[in-house]
Amino acid sequence: MNYFLHRDFKISEKNKKRIKLYFDGIKTLTIPVILKNKSYNAIIDIESFNHLTNFDCFNCLTNCCVQFPYEFNKKARNIILGNLKEYDSLTKAVSILKEEGLTENEIITSIKKDNMLIPDEHIESTFDRCTCSCIHIDRHLCAIHKICIDNGATLGEIIDTKPLWCSIYPLEIVQEAETLYIFVPTKKNNYLAMNDSDFACMNIEKSKSARFRRENPIGFKTEDYQPFILSYQSVLEYVFGNNFVDLIKASLNLKSNNNTEFQYKKKI
Repeated sequence: MNYFLHRDFKISEKNKKRIKLYFDGIKTLTIPVILKNKSYNAIIDIESFNHLTNFDCFNCLTNCCVQFPYEFNKKARNIILGNLKEYDSLTKAVSILKEEGLTENEIITSIKKDNMLIPDEHIESTFDRCTCSCIHIDRHLCAIHKICIDNGATLGEIIDTKPLWCSIYPLEIVQEAETLYIFVPTKKNNYLAMNDSDFACMNIEKSKSARFRRENPIGFKTEDYQPFILSYQSVLEYVFGNNFVDLIKASLNLKSNNNTEFQYKKKI
């Protein structure tokens, strides 16, 4: 058992039992899904998709993008190489590597070939987080995501370019052979999650705190919070298909409201 796409991130025997016990004790929906061109049997924590969320990422000043993803595909590498000046303006990754003694040709070769777009010896030492994380007009953003938007990419094109793990975060997927356990991290199941998700976008009470409101004065209105399945509807439909979303909404007696694609494709 491992977190999906993280084969080296093995889950302990203790947590395997916790996951099985948790899913045995809740209402679940079991359906087939296709992910990364492979068929799986998905067991879904239905109620977790009703968790109130507000992914107002373009109005958030919280730095939640702090890890290296599992992979960068060819599309991501090409979008960076085709917009190298903007990528460096956003991330300073190229400038920093030049200061470390690399030539531009060596940096380009690394972007083409190295797992994390930089030589392995610079992971954790020179860069302590994903080299695509950036700050633009005081927002913490993904450089790949922003460049895609600036180039007029569709939602699907953005998802196909970014690492899948980044596109579906904070959704968690635990894999056991051909079975996937899918859930949204909540207080009820958060010990099962691989990643920290205790941010205001996932915690409506935290968004009401004086500290958060002072740090994020332009976004995160309480009335904008809605169930995760609706907040992430357009992303989930693209990744898992309409049937996945429709079945969960039907189980929760929810109807679609405003299209959320604008949040994923908003210009800044």
